[in-house]
Amino acid sequence: MASLLFKNINKVYDNDVQAVFDFCLEIKDKEFIVFVGPSGCGKSTTLRMVAGLESITSGELYIDNVLINNIEPKERNIAMVFQNYALYPHMSVYGNMAFALELRKVPCPVYEENEELIALKNENKELIKQAKAMRKKAKKKNEDKSLLDEASKIYDKIIENDNKAQKLIEANQKVGIYEEKIKDLEYQVKVLDNDIAKHNKYLAKGGFTEEATKALHDGVEQKTAQKEDLLKQLEYYKTNEVPLFKSRKLSRYEMDIEINKAAKILDLERYLFRKPSALSGGQRQRVALGRCIVRNPKVFLMDEPLSNLDAKLRVQTRGEILNIHKKVNATTIYVTHDQTEAMTMADRIVVMKDGLTQQIDTPNEIYNNPSNIFVAGFIGNPAMNFLTGRFDGKNFCLDEEEGGGKASFKLSAEQIKTLEGYKDKEIVVGIRPEHLYVKGDYKLENCHNYFEVNCEFRELLGYDSVVHTHLSGQTLLIKVDSVKNVKSGDNLVVGYNDESLYFFDKDSTNRIR
Repeated sequence: MASLLFKNINKVYDNDVQAVFDFCLEIKDKEFIVFVGPSGCGKSTTLRMVAGLESITSGELYIDNVLINNIEPKERNIAMVFQNYALYPHMSVYGNMAFALELRKVPCPVYEENEELIALKNENKELIKQAKAMRKKAKKKNEDKSLLDEASKIYDKIIENDNKAQKLIEANQKVGIYEEKIKDLEYQVKVLDNDIAKHNKYLAKGGFTEEATKALHDGVEQKTAQKEDLLKQLEYYKTNEVPLFKSRKLSRYEMDIEINKAAKILDLERYLFRKPSALSGGQRQRVALGRCIVRNPKVFLMDEPLSNLDAKLRVQTRGEILNIHKKVNATTIYVTHDQTEAMTMADRIVVMKDGLTQQIDTPNEIYNNPSNIFVAGFIGNPAMNFLTGRFDGKNFCLDEEEGGGKASFKLSAEQIKTLEGYKDKEIVVGIRPEHLYVKGDYKLENCHNYFEVNCEFRELLGYDSVVHTHLSGQTLLIKVDSVKNVKSGDNLVVGYNDESLYFFDKDSTNRIR
């Protein structure tokens, strides 16, 4: 797999609309990163720049320390799962997965053949014939389960033999001067030379705005740095012997093994001869994943892959994707607008809004330590309550409610110290609905602070309910167990603890710490 590095990535379209601003992120090998945010926040655009489907206006993108800004999409060794699956309806599951391998050359090890390797390959070829014949027979008998299971057992033996063969290939791989890699690097240097010459020609011509001239200078500097990096790599490969590879298309025998390895991981062995129209939504999604897995890419990109599924299937497929990630150990970038998906799947979350990165951290940190009002309100279901009021030096006071008294929140000595620069100023206090407790909840007894509200109505969500109330004219939601008998019109005593309060600057919306 691979690591990725985003350095000050910007994307500006031809109509001067900037979709992504100074995006910086380092992704570790085998990490599962989720980009989350509302529609139009730039998350899919960032993903498409990684894939090469969108050009990078400025900034640098590295995969395994190799700059890929000017590398063609097909050369990046990246696989992408689209929102609409993009399966070929006239092809079987096997055909859909094979198509990705048929079109593309892959670097295969150059090695010395030996008797043990030849014997394993010959045995596998015979076993593949048997398994295919068995599957054809099963298809004629309306997908006979016993025949399909028998074919699956044969493929287990085939995959076991192939794993042994791969170890022998690694042990017998040839080393030498990697001519193919040298030619590829020389071509990249030539492309950069042409780009630098073109930029310098424009600069010599002149007549550009100050901003455009600076962009051209920056482009020349960036491409010159890229060229120097490539020349260092070129020098290394010209003067050192390394394990040798040769780019070629896989044989039918090799493709069959890769497809069945992926089918086993995805539990698709029984459906390899079916067309997409004969599959459920979840099975189609697994086929789309399988088409990526067979290519053994450096990076998996997933663009809202579950948005077309119903709620129950979405939860099930979410678990399957996580399980697949653990099996293949793939570096994965996953895009979604669903904060529940982000919280349950990610190693780290990147929260985005209007093209700007709001916060990058683990799900636990994002939930417990949001950096601003947007992150605090976007992550969590139901969303965090936000109350606007003034800090009087000791308490947080809400405006007086019509026909009622003035509500206030008692603050601890530590919180008063944190807010000392905001005395007599308006600030925003946040508290999550699940951190408010009502009568009947054992946690209420441990609370140090209380206030009273009136229940306007209750939303039943199954195990939980959300009680809608107002405090000093501002909306307040309280999450309670459904077993609690809370009804519309009930007066409720609500408790909370000091540590449950979050403070935000009203103007900048940033967290006050």
